[in-house]
Amino acid sequence: MFLRIARWVPASGIAFVVLVIVSTFFTGDSPDTDSSDASWISYYADSGNRHQEEISFFLIGLAGLCFLQFLGSVRGALARAEGEPARITTAAIASGAAFITIAISAHVFGTAIAWAVSSSDYVVNPNTARLFSTVSYLLFVMSLFAASAMAIAVATLAFVSPAFPAWIAWFSAIAALAGLFGIVFFPSLVVLAWIVALSAWLFVQAGRPAPAAAPTPA
Repeated sequence: MFLRIARWVPASGIAFVVLVIVSTFFTGDSPDTDSSDASWISYYADSGNRHQEEISFFLIGLAGLCFLQFLGSVRGALARAEGEPARITTAAIASGAAFITIAISAHVFGTAIAWAVSSSDYVVNPNTARLFSTVSYLLFVMSLFAASAMAIAVATLAFVSPAFPAWIAWFSAIAALAGLFGIVFFPSLVVLAWIVALSAWLFVQAGRPAPAAAPTPA
């Protein structure tokens, strides 16, 4: 039973992306930083909006759990290809851990006011709401820099190791470049697509039988 579950672990990167996309549907109607004070106050006064942000919070938490499982599969594939002392592998995993940590922090800032209003008598200050929204977005941008570092490490190994197909190397390089331009948001979709592709490849690889061991000389 455990082995059957473990077989699906490499696909957790796909689950991560699905959860991230679904979570955006619960926060898409939030005001922009240049919206009026009345818009911010009205938004948080609506319990439906607050509940949607709270649901999104839990979805991102589950997404983070899935990404960490995916990161373990990435680490295994990279370490096998690189061998010890696995410096590039270490850089990739450290970058991936930084990415998900900063990304979750961004979401915490983005939903903090909704939680404060729902759980206490917090009075919304539009300027504070704008500040939290800005910090959330800037943390999101910084998380993509960390994702770029992870993609660079994967690309570095994929270009020199026969264990990876060429398309993984090139897609990783493109994702690394996209992560550097996360300030305009849309390149983040390239990073998510890269995670899906890498996760799918790892899943397929995990389902293939291991090569037979060479016979021991007599």
